[in-house]
This record gives sequence, structure tokens and C-alpha cells, in this order.
Amino acid sequence: TGLSTRHLQEHFQRGADTISKCTHWILNILVESPMYQTYVKLPSDKTPDWIKVKPKLFPFFKDCQGAIDGCHISAFIPNDATSCYRNRK
Repeated sequence: TGLSTRHLQEHFQRGADTISKCTHWILNILVESPMYQTYVKLPSDKTPDWIKVKPKLFPFFKDCQGAIDGCHISAFIPNDATSCYRNRK
């Protein structure tokens, strides 16, 4: 969620050591074999056919491993180039 440990300490009224231990405990559960193998699906190495047949897309996406739809990535654009990127999805 992007919250700092200090925020979690205040919210749950616990010390830094307790928050750290619980955070590591939860992360270990999430990355252990049964949980990870059940819920994490890695993208295939194969480039999708609909990208291969479009010469406009293939040079740029031929080595693409995967993407998250609807993902917003913070980017900083130089002031002289902001008009080129305004109102883009």
C-alpha cells in the first residue's frame, strides 16, 4: 500500500520491531512455494502473434515480457516537452 512502517506503528499502536516482524512474516508467506506457485503466473517468453504480424508494433515489443493493464507509472517530463504528452493514456 506504500505506507511507511511509522504509519503502521501509529495505526496499529505497535512498536517498530513488532511491525517489522509481522511484515517479514507476511512477505515470507506470500513468497513461499505453495502460495507463490498457486497465485503467481509468470508471462511466457513467446511474443503474441498479433504483435508479430504488425510491423508497427513488432520492433518495439518483440522482447516484451508482459505488462499490467491499467497501470499508471509516474513519469517526469521536461517542461519543454510537456505539450507532447498531455492528455495521453
